[in-house]
Amino acid sequence: MVSLDERLLVKKIQEGDQQAWNELVLRYEGRLTNYAQGKIKDHSTCQDLVQESFLGFLSKITNFDASRSIQSYLFGILSNKIADFLRSLGKSKIVENPVDSSGNHKGNPFIDPAMGASTWYRGDEKKKLENDALTKCLVLLINDFIKKKDYLKLKTIELLFVNGLSNKEAATILGINNKVVASHRFFATNFIIENLKKLNLSHEVFPEFYEQDTET
Repeated sequence: MVSLDERLLVKKIQEGDQQAWNELVLRYEGRLTNYAQGKIKDHSTCQDLVQESFLGFLSKITNFDASRSIQSYLFGILSNKIADFLRSLGKSKIVENPVDSSGNHKGNPFIDPAMGASTWYRGDEKKKLENDALTKCLVLLINDFIKKKDYLKLKTIELLFVNGLSNKEAATILGINNKVVASHRFFATNFIIENLKKLNLSHEVFPEFYEQDTET
């Protein structure tokens, strides 16, 4: 059962409360990263997938059902992204607890066999579309910061999104409060989501932006 604390946290984020978003990231970033590193050894890739998972969650926050577990939802998105990444490498993977992007279990354990060349190509193509779209939005974000001469935010986003550091690590390097870093991340994430949607990408790219939440 979802606690009252989680329900209030969702409500605050839906209202644009940056401190609530900071609390959510602090609460789940470590768990998500540890999970990803258990599947993929490259730290940078794990950080990218975790950030994309937060991006997916925030893109659905307006209509997010507060009766659902935030943790299950985030882990569901991350599990799918890890599976997509491994498919793009053409790797076979045992999926112990397959879940959809809402955190709902799909069934019994199964083995995802190695795919053929055409499947690998589609995985690589999807990843390229994702990377190109994110790059375009990051360029827009950077130009916005430069235009406003907001160099602190620019440095923060470079550490978070380019170097893949956590909020705490970025705050230590910049000598600022962790809450300020979280605020910058919140702003940048919203900016990227809004501009990704303007690109009118296929629903196969960032599907979490388009899928409908359904009760089970």
